[in-house]
Amino acid sequence: MICLDCGCIVDKIIYAGPEWRAYSYGDRLKRERTGAPITPLLHDLGISSKSSDRSFLLKGGEDRLMIRVLSEIYRISSSLNLPEAVAQTAAILFRKIDKRLKRSRKLCKALPASLLYLSIKIHGVPRSVEEITKFSGVSSKLVFKYSLKLAAALNIKSSVSIDAYISRIVNALRLNGEVENLASSICEKASELGLTQGRNLRAIAAASVYLAAKNLDAKVSQRSLAKVAEVGLSTLRRRLKELAEIVRSDGDIRRSKQISDEEDKSCRKS
Repeated sequence: MICLDCGCIVDKIIYAGPEWRAYSYGDRLKRERTGAPITPLLHDLGISSKSSDRSFLLKGGEDRLMIRVLSEIYRISSSLNLPEAVAQTAAILFRKIDKRLKRSRKLCKALPASLLYLSIKIHGVPRSVEEITKFSGVSSKLVFKYSLKLAAALNIKSSVSIDAYISRIVNALRLNGEVENLASSICEKASELGLTQGRNLRAIAAASVYLAAKNLDAKVSQRSLAKVAEVGLSTLRRRLKELAEIVRSDGDIRRSKQISDEEDKSCRKS
């Protein structure tokens, strides 16, 4: 701040930005002197300088293993269109694993997919093991087995909310928000009665969406629901029998249909 009369500096304000100006993206690239931000998806966190001598950067087998696992994690997550935070969490978990687990030949093949599946569970992303196996080339049995082993070794407790599965199914079938809210209410009642313990959450979510859609006169088929939720048709029908009693006995769920019908009538009159 400068006095316009005498030129005296009244106060000093430190400017934290660059000392140069750029009027185009190309000028910015030429004048910037900093690199990309630190990321756990790179073996050196992205802070090492480039060198033509690769042996200088890769000190041993541990670095080579890290590059292979991290690149596979990034490839699978990109193929599944997962959030970058999921891949970064999987990379951080890999750095925390004991060296003896990393050297296991059986685990090494399924390590990227298992870490990514564990990260999905931590972030509550509604993705199944089968979706990961499509791009990893490892059986779902191995991925599930080693993800449990890694969770025990890292002392991680993870769980995906059933509401996330309901939201994904509703969006995939393009149903309205009323179906999602009613399906969540059905699942809450089922949880209170202990019907969700030891059950496949995707099957319960699909069954609750089907019952909610039928209660609100929304068109949806059991076969399409089973396909979207990636559950067997027989499994879906067993869960439907268990949850159907909740809809019959619960007055709030029955009243939700009456309220929605009254709202539709009032909208038509207006």
